[in-house]
Amino acid sequence: MKIGPQSQTLVSLHSLLDASKQQQQIQREQLQEKKLEEGRDNRIAARNKEREELIQQNRDALRKIQDDIRLKNLRKLQESEEFEQEQSQSKNLNLRESFQPASLVPDQPAFEKLGQIVDIKI
Repeated sequence: MKIGPQSQTLVSLHSLLDASKQQQQIQREQLQEKKLEEGRDNRIAARNKEREELIQQNRDALRKIQDDIRLKNLRKLQESEEFEQEQSQSKNLNLRESFQPASLVPDQPAFEKLGQIVDIKI
């Protein structure tokens, strides 16, 4: 009985199978690592995208708030200008001057606004 050549064939086939198994294992590990890296990259990209969206939303909200503040300030300025115009058009608040019209007393200064210093001669 000749076992030698058949046993060598069996051993060589077995070694080929072992090499093939090792190569398949390495390929599986590489594929698994690649999937993990892709998953990590996708999560990082999703986080960055969400972060950018939040930043843009904050910028838009800030811009809207600033516009609202500007509008309020403009309205306040317009109201104060209207109020000043109404005051300048209103009657003289100095009672003594209002009892004697300015046309009757030409030498005395006319009262124009509150806080005005008027030169009074006695």
